[in-house]
Amino acid sequence: MRKYLFILMFVSIAQLFYGQEKYTIQGEFPDNSLDGKYIILTDKSFLPDEYKRKWKASDDEVKILVTDKKFYYKGVTTRKPFLAQIYYDRPTFSGQTSATSFVIEPGNIQIHITNWYEEGNVSGTPINKDYNTCVIERRNLVNRIFRTIRLKGQTSEAEGAYSFGSAFEDFEKGELAFFEKYAKYPDVIRVMLSRYLEVKDLNKRLVDAKYLRILDLMPKTDRDILIAWREYTMKREEYWAKGRALTDSLNRNAPRFIERRVNNMLDITVK
Repeated sequence: MRKYLFILMFVSIAQLFYGQEKYTIQGEFPDNSLDGKYIILTDKSFLPDEYKRKWKASDDEVKILVTDKKFYYKGVTTRKPFLAQIYYDRPTFSGQTSATSFVIEPGNIQIHITNWYEEGNVSGTPINKDYNTCVIERRNLVNRIFRTIRLKGQTSEAEGAYSFGSAFEDFEKGELAFFEKYAKYPDVIRVMLSRYLEVKDLNKRLVDAKYLRILDLMPKTDRDILIAWREYTMKREEYWAKGRALTDSLNRNAPRFIERRVNNMLDITVK
């Protein structure tokens, strides 16, 4: 009897640890302003309307203590690689960022934040190296040029627009290359890809074929989820458009002396 109990216990423990892979996150901030405080590690692989996944991510958040500008975390994962984020709650000024995104995967993940205006550089693991090269560095460049144009101006408007446009085009190319390479890991790319699939304007509902091609590279279940989500956003926009049209119609045909609230103040319309 004891023999069978021992075997059962061994099998249970083996099942518990089967598929678990270790990872570490080691990072550094540009100054000591966060010393003694906690930063938040959270899953960011859920779509805007996936509330159950969002709530689970909130429940699974991890607090990491910052000491002497540095932070360290050791964890295990049973999931395939997925997009995550560290969020640092500190007073921010115009243009400053309060989060850095990266990919949780087995290995030693390095995050180096050089200034508060840009996402940190990530390295140490294969996907994070590509994510840094294809996405983070290019996105930081776009934001850097935008800040320069906004705060300092440029030699000429055309020159500034060209620099920004070129940087943004390069960023989109980098993202696309990243999508193509890691389509097999939907939780890595799905949130970034969803920005190109979401319908926010019925006059701009067409999707560039290059992003539809990425869907075909993804596992069928995840592809179907993104397609269904896109259709949902289109129906949602159609519903809102009808609501706006109805509101406009009511306002145009409002009875005499009808009271309307405009900018939190009562406005009396007289016909």
